Amino acid sequence: MLKQNTFATCTQPPRDKSQLVAIKPTYVMQGKASKKELDIYHLILAPTHACNMRCKHCYLSDQAEQLLPKEEALRLVDEFSQMVLNERGHYGGIFHVKGGEPFVVPYLWDIADRLAELKTLHFMITTNGTFAEDEIFQRLNKYNKALEGNLTVIVSLEGPTKETDAILRGEGHFEKALSFLEGLQDNEINFHLNCVLHKQNIDYISEYVDFAKKYGATQVNFLNFVPRGRGSALNELQLSHVELYEKLQQLYEASDEQGKNLLSGSLPHVIHDASCGTCKLSNECVAAYRGLFYIKPDGSVFTCPNIASKEFAIGNICQQSLRNISDNLTTLYEQIKPCSASCVCTGEKILYEKTEDMKNIQSLNGLMSIPKASGSVGNPRVSYCFNRNW
Repeated sequence: MLKQNTFATCTQPPRDKSQLVAIKPTYVMQGKASKKELDIYHLILAPTHACNMRCKHCYLSDQAEQLLPKEEALRLVDEFSQMVLNERGHYGGIFHVKGGEPFVVPYLWDIADRLAELKTLHFMITTNGTFAEDEIFQRLNKYNKALEGNLTVIVSLEGPTKETDAILRGEGHFEKALSFLEGLQDNEINFHLNCVLHKQNIDYISEYVDFAKKYGATQVNFLNFVPRGRGSALNELQLSHVELYEKLQQLYEASDEQGKNLLSGSLPHVIHDASCGTCKLSNECVAAYRGLFYIKPDGSVFTCPNIASKEFAIGNICQQSLRNISDNLTTLYEQIKPCSASCVCTGEKILYEKTEDMKNIQSLNGLMSIPKASGSVGNPRVSYCFNRNW
């Protein structure tokens, strides 16, 4: 399996197109606060919300089968590729397909073909892991080689046992996901695990990390449960933000080096990096930073999945070029003002303010009490995605 390492660093990636940005197995979404741009550009495309599952916590209110036209998706690959080449260099950006479920997208492999032809972007897929056919693994293996190892699959699994996973995903998902993970492992495909944490699985996070080690994952993304869409009916499962952080901090401190690498991008990892003196924490997340896009099936473009309501759209790829749309990020940044407090997700904050959810506003503000480590004088202030709903 791939060597454990940290995907992003506090140094500026090379701008020269002849240079390659080092792509590592783990990934931290971050950017310098002074420049308001990501170190590694990240475009998240949801070409459809259609899905073969109906998970209880899904943030989509339905799984409508609207599909972004194939020609628009392929044009998007070309435009993002050119932007990344000009501003970040080869493999200095991630083209990330999610959904819904990406393996129900009829032109998924056309996107992969285009990416393999260009050899400029890292390819990322987030899936529920229920499509464990040999043909899929053969294709992933082929594209991973064509992209020089720049392929990452993220598998959603909500617990280290079938009982814990079934709470949100239902019976039978766990067994299918295991077969999928084994296929990825057999084909040496780099993969991460996403796990939404709530009151009924929080006590299994140590076992989850052990599970990840066993199956060869290179990163575990423990995600805070945000009650949206279908998940709005599960408010009783939600953990307070401070409790979630404290549990993850305990896990991080007790982990060996491999375990800490698996937790790359988590809030404990972010604060630990700052305490090492390599950078300073800024007082904002990366919302509205240049290079961060989330695109819905109708072509509407947002800055991230947590800020995806109509009033925060910055354009539509069916009507405008991605480059022109990206120029609207500066205006959006002023609109959402993501610098309210350290270690706070702007998207969650906006959601709770719109719904007048004072309980969650107070819960989110509780993170302000967490001591923030500062790096050495002269080091750049770095912003992170703390929620990581990608």
